[in-house]
Amino acid sequence: MKKRLPAKIPKLRSKKGITLIEILVGVAIIVIVFGATLSAMTNGYSKVLYNAETNKSAAEGGSINEVILEAVKRQGFANAEECFDYFTNADNAVHGAAKSADDTIQYVNYAQFPVMNIDNQYAINMEAESIVSTENGDHRLKGLEILTSINSVEGVVVNRSFVAYTEQET
Repeated sequence: MKKRLPAKIPKLRSKKGITLIEILVGVAIIVIVFGATLSAMTNGYSKVLYNAETNKSAAEGGSINEVILEAVKRQGFANAEECFDYFTNADNAVHGAAKSADDTIQYVNYAQFPVMNIDNQYAINMEAESIVSTENGDHRLKGLEILTSINSVEGVVVNRSFVAYTEQET
């Protein structure tokens, strides 16, 4: 006798629920999206920290430069000769002001500035010139250029300031 198959064959796969493969694919997609997002956020945060450190070094150099500039203005130099005489003395008020702003800063000769193995340093160009534009035309001023060099994560940050001599040549 022949066996007959039943008229309806039961389905082997039910449409109810989720298969293991579907769960694994979903988890893989979530991991990829989360990993990409986390990577972008981490990279952005490290850039923020890097830029903050660079800006901190630039601000530190600027404030040291400002302290030195104010100390130089108080001296009231009239010409380059007075500056040469003043800066041959290591214990001068300008150097004291620089040390008060940053105790690790060192004075270096302008001709050698910047010295690569010194982290924080300043130099003074005693024969600097600057052109100032006024209503009566351009005027060339002689004075001091103050340079500070501060090491940062990005490299060396150099700040420059100019102060004219109290007696100007016309």
